[in-house]
Amino acid sequence: MARTTFRIDFHQPPQVVDQIARNILIADDYREIDYNREVVWKKGTGLMTAMHYIKLEYQGNTLVVSGWVQIGIGSVGGKERDLEGITASIPKKSVKKTIEKLRAAIQQ
Repeated sequence: MARTTFRIDFHQPPQVVDQIARNILIADDYREIDYNREVVWKKGTGLMTAMHYIKLEYQGNTLVVSGWVQIGIGSVGGKERDLEGITASIPKKSVKKTIEKLRAAIQQ
């Protein structure tokens, strides 16, 4: 799996952090889905742009955020691509921007 991982430390209760994260993801048009037996947030269908993915995991008072894109249509999409490099740079920037929104809101 080619994913880029970010660690965000927080001091609020995990339920508050989860609600903040959900609100941001929903506002950015992500929806919660089951992806290969993982609960992740997805944006897009792959038809006009790469599919955007964000996964949230809690480890104590740290939110571990994984982000990646996938190029292709629906379940026939290509392999996962991390958020580095030039391929699909515009969708990658979009995922990073959402993750930065999460970081800013959670760490304030």
